[in-house]
Amino acid sequence: MVKTVHVFTGRFTNRDAARRYTEAQWEPEPGESASDEEYVAWENRNPVWPMKIDLGVYLDGDFIETIDGDRRYDYLKEMLLDGQAINRIKATAGSGSNILVLIFDEALGGFKSEVKSTPSLTYCGQFDCELGRE
Repeated sequence: MVKTVHVFTGRFTNRDAARRYTEAQWEPEPGESASDEEYVAWENRNPVWPMKIDLGVYLDGDFIETIDGDRRYDYLKEMLLDGQAINRIKATAGSGSNILVLIFDEALGGFKSEVKSTPSLTYCGQFDCELGRE
């Protein structure tokens, strides 16, 4: 099945730092002794998700991948339908990038969304892909 993936690259100190940016983060839930006001305040503060704030779009984290490691481009190349797209992505990323972030169209919840670079990620474009390709 052909899908669409939005590809981003970035430079982070490590994968954990990247995930603190690309994934929703939750403070520990208040204990049972918390007042209703304390619980509502906690709900209003959570989750903290810097990438979602910077993109300004609806996101469902179940359809987002944060990838590091030396084989990250090999992983992406296996799913892209355009074999030459990986070269364009690498050129846009530059040599300082160490993280790929893949946002599949399902993450956008069917809403019309303008996807763009953020202060921490460079947007490389939208590409057709097929999951489970061999």
